Amino acid sequence: MAFAATAPVAAAQDPDTGGFSPAEAQQPAAMRVAAPPTADLYGDPAPRLKGFACRTDCVSVGTARPGSLVRVYGRGVKNIGEVVFFGVDADDSDDAAVAPRKAARRSVLVRVPRAAASGRLALRRVDGTRSAASEEPLTIAPADTKLPAGVVDAEVREHKVFFGSRKPASLSYVVGGSRPAAAQVELIRGRDGAVVTSWTAEDVEPGEPQTVEWDGTVDGKVAKQGLYRFQVTATDAAGTQARSAQSAAPTEGETPDAFRFIKFRFPIMGAHSFGEEGAAFGGGRGHQGHDVFAECGTPLVAARGGTVKFRQFQSRAGNYVVIDGARTGVDYAYMHLRDEALVDKGDKVATGQLLGYVGDTGRAFGCHLHFEQWSAPGWYTGGSPFDPLPDLLAWDAQS
Repeated sequence: MAFAATAPVAAAQDPDTGGFSPAEAQQPAAMRVAAPPTADLYGDPAPRLKGFACRTDCVSVGTARPGSLVRVYGRGVKNIGEVVFFGVDADDSDDAAVAPRKAARRSVLVRVPRAAASGRLALRRVDGTRSAASEEPLTIAPADTKLPAGVVDAEVREHKVFFGSRKPASLSYVVGGSRPAAAQVELIRGRDGAVVTSWTAEDVEPGEPQTVEWDGTVDGKVAKQGLYRFQVTATDAAGTQARSAQSAAPTEGETPDAFRFIKFRFPIMGAHSFGEEGAAFGGGRGHQGHDVFAECGTPLVAARGGTVKFRQFQSRAGNYVVIDGARTGVDYAYMHLRDEALVDKGDKVATGQLLGYVGDTGRAFGCHLHFEQWSAPGWYTGGSPFDPLPDLLAWDAQS
């Protein structure tokens, strides 16, 4: 989505933002800091959440429980990818997000995930553009964990899981009945139904939530992207068997135990547009990356977790940070940040971790991210820059 205030053609007029050597880095006496963000960090396209009401299996209109269906009302809800449940903590440790089950012109219907805690809600579009949080919190009562024998209730925490993020693929399940059971959890690949890994547990107490986490690897290698689901099979001492899912193929957004596994996250968490001509890789001025335009103050996150190699200010690049991407052999550079990066040299960062905010520090015409990718052994250490646009477009489509 393009912003009228940040036309891509502006970058084409700048002859001096084509990358630089770290040997040129310098700390000026007075660093220029871009203006603070407006009240709406995400620009005009941001959806607006107006309210919500619990509709099915509710305690009251404003109080739900895990599994309840809640209708969330708002404006600009087209292409909503997730409803975010913020919980109560200051960080995102108790956040949960789930794809809506149904969408109408002015509302979406969402199933309250088991991992959700009482707190405010938000709407997030598929491009990362997020609404402000709801004015009122949704109260979530404890789930009823008393299930009949022969039943297993299973649900993932997040329906999108990024490799190397702070939140691995996580399944919560509860076994019904009155007797302890032996449980087997299988991770099933959606495209062919193959079991890629499994876990076992003995003497699982009925009614007590259990958790299984997957780090995104199989036999030490990063798994293929795509849709996956967990399947739980429990057998109690009397031989009664229960299975969490009967469907062989998961359905994205509809199956509580299914999730999409993604290797990279698009770095701009808000509306944006891709620069053209002089903003692209190469060209007459030797541009070593690609410019992506967004409003100043839009959050920037790590496309791939890894180790911070550089975090400095340079007269042309402004505030910048370079990350050695874990298990990629590629360095990722983010330039023109509004402020100093929120990470330090040597830090281990996670995929999707906040690095800073879009800005126009250094020599930049219009607020944008100048993004570079360098082959091994890395950024100005023997590697070579290559065109990041194909990857950016792919990450944008899947994130």
